[in-house]
Amino acid sequence: MVFCVGLVLTACATVETRLPVPSASQLELEATNQETEAFARYLKMRERLDKISAPVLAANAELCTKTRADFGIVTHTKKSYPKHLRDAAARRLAVGDTHTVLLVRRGSAAHKAGIKRGDVLIGDKGKPVSTYDKSLKSADSLHIRRAGKDINVSLNADPACDYAVVLRMSGAVNAYANGRAVIVTTAMMDFAVSDDELALIVGHELAHNTMRHVPKAVWNTIISGLATRTTRPFESEADYVGLYYMARAGYNLDGVEDFWRRLGVQYPKSIVREKTHPVTPRRLLAIRMAVAEVEAKRAAGAELVPNYLPGKEPDYEKEPDYGK
Repeated sequence: MVFCVGLVLTACATVETRLPVPSASQLELEATNQETEAFARYLKMRERLDKISAPVLAANAELCTKTRADFGIVTHTKKSYPKHLRDAAARRLAVGDTHTVLLVRRGSAAHKAGIKRGDVLIGDKGKPVSTYDKSLKSADSLHIRRAGKDINVSLNADPACDYAVVLRMSGAVNAYANGRAVIVTTAMMDFAVSDDELALIVGHELAHNTMRHVPKAVWNTIISGLATRTTRPFESEADYVGLYYMARAGYNLDGVEDFWRRLGVQYPKSIVREKTHPVTPRRLLAIRMAVAEVEAKRAAGAELVPNYLPGKEPDYEKEPDYGK
């Protein structure tokens, strides 16, 4: 029952046509169909994100202070998915509360070793674990459980930067880093029309982590007495360093800077307003200059590493002092 209350009690306004009313069974069936399609779309994005990010993480392992063995596996549980897709995940993949293998990247160490979707990785304490469990960081063999049978698998995994790359369901065209992971939204996955553009975004967020921008921003906020948290220089540095990361992974740099033009066209405020990020025209031109720098190094046979300021060359053997 609906009550309409105002200054004068009166009857509620209502519709004037006879509306079609689907049955409960029809609604349930259509909801299931839409959930299933939404989950398939999400899963396809997850596969693409893993395929594009893996070469970026692997090609830059020597530039990361944190590395792990990359088996080429993505594990999942029901809680790995947005709440509104968990029922679809359970229906399609029978996923529950135990970590199981979701994806095995083609050509990876796990693929060559015959690991399959549905296998369970067993950690050093004899319990199911995710691929990011600490006990697997430098392993040269995996203990897996398949159909109730335990199997030991030897494999030769290459090192990769130890940052999870996570897909997040969101309508915002966004990606961000938190010092531990790289997060990319589903809207960004749609906006990045090419694999090269997506690699540019992953490289940018990886650079935020490797260049320690999160703790640096927090440090700046603390020493300013909470008065400022300037991030624009860090965004510019992530653009620059991230381009090197995608170049080292073998992605095509030709025209990749046009990503920023398309972003500016879709969000015109970013063309003229600097707040937390540089304006998109500056980002496009700076990336174009960085591409020229990378190509010049390639032509000269020089190592593809960013140009560091004197005395700022990183020591990848130890965790640096965030306050410097």
